[in-house]
Amino acid sequence: MGPLRNAPDDVVVGRLAKDPAALEELFRRYRRIVLLYAARRCRRPADVDDVVAATFLAALESCERYDPRRGEVRPWLLGIARNQLGLLRRGEQRQQGLAFAAGAAGELSEDAFARLLEQIAAAQESVAMQRALARLPEDQREALLLVSRDDLSQKEAAAVLRITATAFRVRLLRARRAMRSLLPPAEIEYQRPWPRPKEAEK
Repeated sequence: MGPLRNAPDDVVVGRLAKDPAALEELFRRYRRIVLLYAARRCRRPADVDDVVAATFLAALESCERYDPRRGEVRPWLLGIARNQLGLLRRGEQRQQGLAFAAGAAGELSEDAFARLLEQIAAAQESVAMQRALARLPEDQREALLLVSRDDLSQKEAAAVLRITATAFRVRLLRARRAMRSLLPPAEIEYQRPWPRPKEAEK
């Protein structure tokens, strides 16, 4: 077991700039979380690979700006993933990220991606729910996905989106109201409560 295996997340991030093992440890801990985040938002397996790779590369490049007083590592890392997804969608993905994918992350095969989607599908919405989600404004849809699918607290989700906790609560409330208006009554009853608010926010 490596010396970083039991280290707190903020310690691992603090050593990224000078210890290659720290990047491996961060990747080990958060690869699946970032992978699921990307898979829910990308249509092609190759794009999932690119987002995952670029996220950890960007974390390495920005690690010295991470401040544990401002939030935990998971929302910080998902905030980076969100930025990388935006870059990918605009066709500005950096070649360094692709090189890192080949060297460290490995390519996600079509079969592996299919299995991943099956796992996601087991907990995903009905057809009516998916259609309703697709009709939401992007900012509201992202708010719902962060708390209901990425399992973040409202505070963490606000950090990912770089807005205040109060602004996030308002956005989430509007998103939930919009979902209720878009779903047929039977679907609302069947899905209730969705997305399930956390009993206690961090």
